[in-house]
Amino acid sequence: MIPFHRVVPPNRFGRDFVIGDLHGHLSALKEALSARRFIPGRDRLFSVGDLVDRGPDSPGAAELVRENWFHAVRGNHEDMLLRSVRGEGTRISDIWRENGGEWGMNGWIPNAAARAAAVFLEELPYAITLHHKSGLRVGICHAEYPLHDWSMVGQLDADDEYSRAMLWGRERIGRKNHPPVTGIDLTVHGHTVVRDPLLLANALFIETGAFLGERGRLTLLCLDDVTLGPDGIRLPAA
Repeated sequence: MIPFHRVVPPNRFGRDFVIGDLHGHLSALKEALSARRFIPGRDRLFSVGDLVDRGPDSPGAAELVRENWFHAVRGNHEDMLLRSVRGEGTRISDIWRENGGEWGMNGWIPNAAARAAAVFLEELPYAITLHHKSGLRVGICHAEYPLHDWSMVGQLDADDEYSRAMLWGRERIGRKNHPPVTGIDLTVHGHTVVRDPLLLANALFIETGAFLGERGRLTLLCLDDVTLGPDGIRLPAA
């Protein structure tokens, strides 16, 4: 059984990075990792989800899940793909197709590429708690964390409303006035496009629109450069 929430221990030998929504832009990721001299197997990469759709290489992006240095949570686009492959109805398949899933459809039926990707993506949890070697505790889920206390994350799989909010929610970023999430130092999310990484209390949104071409970019953040001071989280300069 695939866990709803996964805990990842510290990386004592290398760096930890987190990326925004990839959406099939595998070449952009490779360029960004090369620029930061990323060493697979020593460094690790964490994704806020939405590996697939809207970009040129969704199958290749899905296969990243097979790498032992790569860790991702489930995004709403992975969820749409998985539900379509499971045959949960034409409505979900139509919504997926309208939101970039046409690469995975032959007519009204998920094709072989989508079914192959589903084998990997089925393993993705909804949330990851990362214990960084600095002592920083980082919670990762796709859209937003719907409660005020991260310590309750392992219980949310029993609540469809909260699970959906973790994939689709925009309440926190919409209001921009939520208090910090307790039980964690920093939460990191994608889903909602922002011009630059946006920190609201201790919730960081890093979906800067890689799929938008010149109007967007892929954000790659080294968590080793994030510090927790007396005034809260401090991010590295852009």
